[in-house]
Amino acid sequence: MTIEERIYKELLHEPASIWFINDDFGAKVMVKITSPLIKSIMKGCVIEFLFGKDCLHQPAIFHSGLRIYDDPINYAAVIGTARFPDEHNSLAAIMNRSFTHIHFHNELSICVATAKLSFSIADQLRVLNLQSNPESLYCGKFDERISRSLDCFDHSIKMESQHKNVYEIETIAIEGKLQDWIIMKNTVIGFNETNHVTVDDKDEGSILEKEVTIILDDLFKQKLFLNPQIARTKGYRELTDVLAISDNGIFLIESKALGVIDSPSNKAMEKKVKGLQKQISTGIDQLVGASKKITANTTIYDKHLEEIIFDKAPFLHCIVLVSELFPFGDWKEIEYKIFNAMTENRIYLNVIDLREFMQYIGHARGSNDRLNLMLIERVEAFVRNENIHMKLNIVDK
Repeated sequence: MTIEERIYKELLHEPASIWFINDDFGAKVMVKITSPLIKSIMKGCVIEFLFGKDCLHQPAIFHSGLRIYDDPINYAAVIGTARFPDEHNSLAAIMNRSFTHIHFHNELSICVATAKLSFSIADQLRVLNLQSNPESLYCGKFDERISRSLDCFDHSIKMESQHKNVYEIETIAIEGKLQDWIIMKNTVIGFNETNHVTVDDKDEGSILEKEVTIILDDLFKQKLFLNPQIARTKGYRELTDVLAISDNGIFLIESKALGVIDSPSNKAMEKKVKGLQKQISTGIDQLVGASKKITANTTIYDKHLEEIIFDKAPFLHCIVLVSELFPFGDWKEIEYKIFNAMTENRIYLNVIDLREFMQYIGHARGSNDRLNLMLIERVEAFVRNENIHMKLNIVDK
């Protein structure tokens, strides 16, 4: 496997990561994070690059990461371990340059923006001194020893972690300066839809709807519909954001995007959580209403007002898909509403963020039946745990 193939494979499979690259096309940093974080960085929130060296092992283990202050207290972070010679050498090359470029990839692994990245000379020297000789650093597989060392890096950069038996390693944090932004205008052609998406579009809800359609396109093909319609007294109205149909399940999806672009940068986390909970509550009500229309055998049309003919007997999967699900605040009222909606309306209901949903899409491996089963298992796990933030451990067979 070539370096390019390895990085591309990691880009597709990792939910979040950072790569340092120096090849025949030049030097760059690649980052995969959520769209709300990318938007926060574009708005000017501080980002720090993190580095750590675990000298307790020989050869020494080198870690790196990114800390994003989208919230002054509950900031986001991405960390990882450099395990290949090209990673060590690329970082050294980047720290010897006056500037480099950084590419931001969203949950769909699509590059949505690039910028010019620079550091102070003093900070570059700090990284080079910490790294020392790149040839002397650990290269190899990610095993239990490396996992523990990464926990120690997590602990040393003062993340709120619950790791046991950890020790301090040497770390540094340097601030990156971003300028000369380029926003990508991406066009994705699917079976039923051609979607145009840009990360700085102020209609963030519409963009999230399109992204959901993009990721489901290969699973449902011509049986996937964006903004399906139902008739009313005067004209038509939207049934739901996304409708997907398979032989064994009907999927109704309401997407709820965090408003980042026009939102105040200093908005308190408590207000963010309450706003998100209000959106989710609305989404549940909308899905309950849509499920009743399908149960009543209401005629449904695509957005071009052509009738969608399908068997309405399969069980209904309702999904409130959010761009980010905050792990803060009291969620008991929302959890109760989910239970109530499922029992009263005989539906499956998942509240899930885009990053986790992408993992289910990957594990589905092109099968909508497999996605169907995983979502059922997720509902069952939610019922057992009574926790909206629980994660289903998926094991590929």
